[in-house]
Amino acid sequence: MVSSESANLILYEFNLSGGTKERVVFEIDISPEKVIEPPEAIPEWAQLGFNKCRVCTLNSSDCAHCSMALSVEQVVAAFGKNISTERVEVTVTTQQRTFKRECDLQTGIGSLLGLLMANSRCEVMKPLRMLVNFHIPFCNTQELLRRIVGAYLTQQYYNFKNGLETDWEMEKLKSLFEKLATLNQDFVKRIQGTLEKDAVSNAILGFFASSSMMAADFEAIMLKNESYMLNGVR
Repeated sequence: MVSSESANLILYEFNLSGGTKERVVFEIDISPEKVIEPPEAIPEWAQLGFNKCRVCTLNSSDCAHCSMALSVEQVVAAFGKNISTERVEVTVTTQQRTFKRECDLQTGIGSLLGLLMANSRCEVMKPLRMLVNFHIPFCNTQELLRRIVGAYLTQQYYNFKNGLETDWEMEKLKSLFEKLATLNQDFVKRIQGTLEKDAVSNAILGFFASSSMMAADFEAIMLKNESYMLNGVR
């Protein structure tokens, strides 16, 4: 586990099992007040107007860069030349516990990207920031569904207690999934030209795949997973 002095840090360590035996470490600061400072020279693909996402609400005159692109820049630099199927051992260390898994590189990167993108200051991804303090890597679709729905309904509870508008039918959550599906398509277009291999782009597609599926028929997916989610409890 990370020390008490590093309560706002999550560490991702990749140990590639190929001929290079490469070790790559990412340190993510999840403090809500953390500001991602843009580099002096912003890469072209990270500039806001470059293949701008259709759901983006910002103007290039107000912000020169895409905050989500800057948040994943290190991952693109580290793994842009790697293929999805490379084997890797990933260790994730949070304040509460340590996770370790042997998997393909795409799976490991996908888990890291999910954290980085939710922790970015992208307005579309903002609702997913509720999950950052409770980050669990390598979630399957059912776990992800439970976490997102649970976080959303928790938000509605606090909205209710504070006299704010509530959305117990989760209509805005369904709309969020639709936006994420669009974001998926557009963000991959943004970074594809910077990549020599497919590990990063496939990880992004994999991360957003659940959103696309939920956007297609959220009600049906909830009903399909009802028995598993409730585990016999009524």
